[in-house]
Amino acid sequence: MNQTRFYQESDNDELFQLITTIFHTSHDGLAICDRDGYVLLYNEAYLHITGVPAEVLERYSFIEQKEKHMVPDSSAALAIRTKQTHSVFIDYANGRKAINTATPLLDENQELLFVVGNVRDITELNQLQQELEETRQINSAFQQALEQIQSGIDYEGQLIYRSSLMHRIAALAERFAVNDSPVLLLGESGVGKDVLAHYIHARSGRIGDFIKINCGAIPDHLLESELFGYEKGAFTGATQAKEGLLELAHSGTIFLDEIGDLPYPLQVKLLNVLQDGKIRRLGGKTSRQVNMRIIAATNSDLEAMVERKQFRQDLYYRLNVLAITVPPLRERRDDIPALLFSFLKMLEQKYQREIRVESDALEALMEYDWPGNIRELKNVVERSYHLCENGKIAVDQLPASIRMAQQASLPLKMAKMDSSLPLKEAVDHFEREYIQRVLGETKTMQECADRLGVNISTLVRRKRSLGIK
Repeated sequence: MNQTRFYQESDNDELFQLITTIFHTSHDGLAICDRDGYVLLYNEAYLHITGVPAEVLERYSFIEQKEKHMVPDSSAALAIRTKQTHSVFIDYANGRKAINTATPLLDENQELLFVVGNVRDITELNQLQQELEETRQINSAFQQALEQIQSGIDYEGQLIYRSSLMHRIAALAERFAVNDSPVLLLGESGVGKDVLAHYIHARSGRIGDFIKINCGAIPDHLLESELFGYEKGAFTGATQAKEGLLELAHSGTIFLDEIGDLPYPLQVKLLNVLQDGKIRRLGGKTSRQVNMRIIAATNSDLEAMVERKQFRQDLYYRLNVLAITVPPLRERRDDIPALLFSFLKMLEQKYQREIRVESDALEALMEYDWPGNIRELKNVVERSYHLCENGKIAVDQLPASIRMAQQASLPLKMAKMDSSLPLKEAVDHFEREYIQRVLGETKTMQECADRLGVNISTLVRRKRSLGIK
């Protein structure tokens, strides 16, 4: 610090020590200048916030700095000219934004003695405001999803998503819904193919029912009678006629889940229905016209099954007119919070108990790969809801598989770092990401420091040295 002029004009050593101590511990930038604008005393925070080099500060007055465009503006120059306090907002060349305030100190004759400058960094405040606004927008989107659930619309007739990937799929489903061509839904188990089928039916304008049958859940010898129905006396025990599910779907939609498990002989009969729009009950002599929409779904590779002669090629081509592949949850992680909060809302409405999800739990859920997809997520949410304490779902209440996956992800992230980095740069890179993550999870600097196990001055110093804003 340039303290020469201050020593010349102050004989009070104790006051000087007090002022310098305040300067050293202040997070705000502080600078004192004489009546001509030449700096007498300043702290490191002033240099850090303004980005003005020490040699410039010691050589040029605040007036000269402004005139030579070394700084965008100067409240000190205004205070010297007017003998009044002035505050200005300044965007410094180093990218920081600050409130620059200058307060004049006058003698008994109202002559200017010194000007005390204070520079308060509001860069983080602006970033926090921006993050807050983004959070509000996200919360608004979640709230819209929850309001849809509360509006009385059947959950199975809508999609809960926030990812651009699912937005495109929903738009495609809207287009497919308005015609009568078969739709084939592909994707892993648990990705929500049945919900998408409901979504298409709800927007198709069909007045009939949505009928679902799982082709792999019914024994082969019963599946035909379930689909096509039977006449009285068609087989032993058939004491009266019964409509099949294909008939019940007249004017509506039949959803054939796990179509890959449909027995080979029945595939021929289904193909005839697709081609002619007619069905014949078991034991019946006449055919009935049916007007239905067929949506099929499978997690099997139908093309490979066709090659192995396990699935008829002609039926595959007839079903695969309009196809949608639903991506797994791990490929659309933006949907996880929306689905999570929608499941929670339904549980809260059922059990009349509100639950909050802690940030560490949400982070763990976002990082998990969800091999069971949405079905697994729903199971985890319901389990955690009933096990949580104090109205909060913390990471400790999550299944061990999710907690272990989160712990395992840390060395994996380290392994993905550029191996050509020198050790110090690699360590700094990891430390920067770790501190930023903890800062995002905590509300105050003190809370962050406590979580990291360091004092707050160490945290501030590491933030500055690592360039964390």
